[in-house]
Amino acid sequence: MARKREEKKGEEGKSKELKIVTVQVVTPEKVMQNKRQMGLLYLIDALGPLHERTLTEVTYILQDKGLDLGYDFRKVGNNIYSQSLKNDLVTLMYVGFLETEPGLYRKLRTTSQGKAALEKSGAPQGIVEFVKVHFEELRNRVSLVDAEIDKEIRDRLRLVSRPRRRQGF
Repeated sequence: MARKREEKKGEEGKSKELKIVTVQVVTPEKVMQNKRQMGLLYLIDALGPLHERTLTEVTYILQDKGLDLGYDFRKVGNNIYSQSLKNDLVTLMYVGFLETEPGLYRKLRTTSQGKAALEKSGAPQGIVEFVKVHFEELRNRVSLVDAEIDKEIRDRLRLVSRPRRRQGF
């Protein structure tokens, strides 16, 4: 008997155990109840197609002006980054409220489902009012930053596609 127990213990030590981890399922209804994600969706819808980096900068500016959107920002090199903002963008894309434009620039834009969700649940009122007051300033900032990013993309593409010169013998 003791020997069988030892064998079982040895087998148990070598066997792999299945660990079950519960993960919350993301549904469009849960996203529509989340004020922070709906506020982010409203920003993208109001300011038009824009790059993710531009959205991060605009969100940072809005929080700097006093609108609490609930994101924590860190400075990485010369860029501003927020992991929670990135997670919210992934969630909005997952449920089909956001998409990226096809092509080279891949700007974020709201889908028809996202527009319907905004009409149904609406954006938080504080964000709507704040964006209306500062719309021209935000739109100008979006245009500027998007143009800089587009130029960076074009420059990188030129470097990659430029034919190499032949070296003399």
